[in-house]
Amino acid sequence: MAWYGNRRSGQPRVGARAVVVGLGIAMVGVLAIQTSSTVRSGIDASRRSMDGTTASLAGFASGLAGWSFGFGRSQEDEARILELEAQVRDLHRWKDLAETMALRMERYESLLDIVGETQGQSVTARIVAEENGPFAASKIANAGASNGVREGFAAVNEYGLVGRVVRVGEYTSRVLLLTDFASRIPVMGTKSGDRALLVGDNGTGARLVEPETPDQIIPGEVWVTSGDDGKMPLGVRVGTARKVGDEWRLDLALDAGPIDFVRLVPPPDFASPDLVPPLGAVQENNDSTLRTVSAAPAAPAAPPATGAAPTGGARPATAPPTPAANAPRPAGATGQGGAQ
Repeated sequence: MAWYGNRRSGQPRVGARAVVVGLGIAMVGVLAIQTSSTVRSGIDASRRSMDGTTASLAGFASGLAGWSFGFGRSQEDEARILELEAQVRDLHRWKDLAETMALRMERYESLLDIVGETQGQSVTARIVAEENGPFAASKIANAGASNGVREGFAAVNEYGLVGRVVRVGEYTSRVLLLTDFASRIPVMGTKSGDRALLVGDNGTGARLVEPETPDQIIPGEVWVTSGDDGKMPLGVRVGTARKVGDEWRLDLALDAGPIDFVRLVPPPDFASPDLVPPLGAVQENNDSTLRTVSAAPAAPAAPPATGAAPTGGARPATAPPTPAANAPRPAGATGQGGAQ
């Protein structure tokens, strides 16, 4: 016969039965206590206090969860987000307006037959820093004469104008940045329309020299290349205006990001008037063609001598004499002018 612990198998389980009976009696007692009005009032008071505590804890937990999901967003952050969303909507409207104006401008130029600026082929190159160079602010591009690059090309990246090519080798070229003291670029304001010369400030920035109307310059307005020298493309972004003391400076667009790749753009093809070839069959004017010559009156021709032939082998043509209107007609003349 098998034994399990201190109990022989087959004997009644007295302990388990006692536990079941005790649980039943406890449940009956709990039900009897809850039916009592005195006990119920005390339990309801405790329950209401626990419900308030639980609600407070739930509100605090929900606020903490909202703060964690919002990454600590405050009212200022919410206001800033709303402002940026409004700006994005305005920019979308301006974009649509700009596209419409561009199409209209293209149509006007076609109707008016406006001559545009001829632009050559641009070259994309990578920029590396230059050490111990002849300029304070210059870089080296890995494109040169073999790639079609020439002196005077403008260096432009995704932010705006970077500089211009000042020296060209076979496979490399040197780009003079706008911040160099030797850099001189004509620029103009997009809102004020003022024109000035952008001069580098020894590698630290650039300033506007001799503006035409400095009182009309607007702080923060965008300045672009004016192309007045005929060597720089028109309308390339340069920077924004900022007044420091009594002078105006530009926060250059090239400082917005690293200068790694640039597009080398040739200058506009403005041919000098002295180099234009003359027209095909038109002769140039001179003193003889510009002098007014008066024709001399023709002299009366002398009648040739009888029996003598005129010189030159040609007989001069003489008009037959015209009879007078009142001259008498010979007798026997008919209306046909002949004798019968």
